[in-house]
Amino acid sequence: MLKILISIYFLVAFFCLSAQNQHEADSLKAVLSSNSFDAEKELDLLKRIASNETDPVETKKFAEQLIEKAKLTKTTVQIYNGYYFLGQAERRLGNPLRSLDNFFECRRYADELSINAVCESNAAIADVYSLILDYTNAVRYYKEGIDAFEDTANLNPRDLSALALVCTNLGDTYFLMDSLDQALVYFAVSGRHYQRLDYQLGISYNNGNTGLVYAKMGQYDKAEAYISKAAESLRKLNDYYSVSIFYTYLADIFYEKGNFPKALEYAEESYSLAKEYNLKEQLRDAHLKLYQYHKLLADYDKALFHHENYLLFKDSISNVQSVSQIANLRTEFEVGQKQAEVDLLTAEKRTQQIITWAVAAFALVLVILAAIIYKYYQAKAKINAILESQKLELERLNETKDKFFSIISHDLRGPISAFQGVGRMIKFALKSNNENYLLELSNDIDESAGRLSSLLDGLLSWALQQQGHFPNVPERVNLNLMLDDLIGTFKNTAASKGIELGASINDQITLWADKNTTETIIRNLINNALKFTEDAGKVEVVASIEGKNAKIEVIDSGVGIPQDKLDKLFNLHEKKSTYGTSGEKGLGLGLQLVYEFIEMNKGSIEVNSKEGEGTVFSFKLPVFNAVEDSLLAVN
Repeated sequence: MLKILISIYFLVAFFCLSAQNQHEADSLKAVLSSNSFDAEKELDLLKRIASNETDPVETKKFAEQLIEKAKLTKTTVQIYNGYYFLGQAERRLGNPLRSLDNFFECRRYADELSINAVCESNAAIADVYSLILDYTNAVRYYKEGIDAFEDTANLNPRDLSALALVCTNLGDTYFLMDSLDQALVYFAVSGRHYQRLDYQLGISYNNGNTGLVYAKMGQYDKAEAYISKAAESLRKLNDYYSVSIFYTYLADIFYEKGNFPKALEYAEESYSLAKEYNLKEQLRDAHLKLYQYHKLLADYDKALFHHENYLLFKDSISNVQSVSQIANLRTEFEVGQKQAEVDLLTAEKRTQQIITWAVAAFALVLVILAAIIYKYYQAKAKINAILESQKLELERLNETKDKFFSIISHDLRGPISAFQGVGRMIKFALKSNNENYLLELSNDIDESAGRLSSLLDGLLSWALQQQGHFPNVPERVNLNLMLDDLIGTFKNTAASKGIELGASINDQITLWADKNTTETIIRNLINNALKFTEDAGKVEVVASIEGKNAKIEVIDSGVGIPQDKLDKLFNLHEKKSTYGTSGEKGLGLGLQLVYEFIEMNKGSIEVNSKEGEGTVFSFKLPVFNAVEDSLLAVN
């Protein structure tokens, strides 16, 4: 459902922003070819032709002319416009990499112009990344476009409209990534901007977007409310095509809610609108849905009627497309035929001038050979550059792979070491013939094995899903549940050393952080605390809210850290491991990962320790409510 809605929205946005007009482009071409103008006027004509031209090949030609002439006069705004239209043309021609090259050039000139230009160029880059399914980079450049508007209170309507559109695109990208919470946040922001602009069409489609997110989350009541509101407002705007589509969505929602009569009512309403306004594609879809519903109701006469009409409209739409293709082929044939006649007449003239042209042809061959040689060396240089880039990318991927293996290895050491302690307790129980204690230990082993298996599955799944990139996808994280689970994971490790392990958290705390890296932070700190705490010691995790952050402390009564080691505790180049109080081994990577992941989640960490008295690792991470408020406040 979402794909249809978004395509409608971008169609509206495209015509509002681009307003391409082939008739105007043709008129401007005639003016340009029949008159002489000063440099400024000529640049303006070239820009207007490129912006109105609907043929991407023609757009590319005039955009290249605009860039060339604007560089001669050092007119920055027209250089920017030239690269922007050239990027759009390459994108429409199916050349995303060339499109990106031009949009990056466009971005280079944007800083000299305006906030709107910075936002526009970043959004264009993000759109191409989204097109090639590179959502990580798409999110990055959408956010850079949004960040260009430092003060949103006094934006003019054009800048505010651009900001609203980028927020909508970012919300859509998060939706495609299944980051539904973030999609809702940015749809809410764009909705508020459209409210300020009093742009009813944007408000309506934004409500529809929000409704579709809630539908995907299974919150059908909210989805119904938002989509109904969108359909009602679009009906007032006489946008019956979109209303018909929204009624189809509502039919699906009521079907999922089990309200079949209401689903049928909306399907009938969608059909009525499509029939009244002769919306063939919607008539086809409405007939299909009504056929399915009446078939479920065993009303076979109506089911047959709608099925026959569905096939009729389906074939009709296919035939229209086929006729259009045949007409295009016929036009190409006729044009080719006329071109052949012209070529024949030209050949006859050239026969009379063969001697004169022979010399010219020889000279042309030399020029072509020179051009081929030049192109060859250019292509060779470009291939070398691509190979170098791929080499660097492979090296980066290899480093990331090594780090993931290190994380998995390090995080598994703690739970696995618990089994060593369990082995000692089994020997003790056997010697003392304590069968009840053995039964308790068997339950502990089953529970520990289950937790270990779950941890391994989670870590491997996390590593495999990243495709060469270290993730940082913030989401709402329930700290209370996470701590309960992690305390359970280390229960046997603590019991094997007689250590009292617990957590103290009075409030319900929801973090705004990447879940996997947050688990790795806390897991490493608890593991280190147990490792360096003597038998019969104590390890406690304490959490509270301080302003916009959650403060989390891992406190142990262990051996402490010498001052010389404390000064370089988080040094990423120090990889020397230290043995624990019971001879536990480590890789020397835990605290390095803790420091790196806390910074990645926009937090901070402090350490207080005295030898022989214990250590307190205290770190802060953002809470969800504070982050949500700051995002909604950008308007």
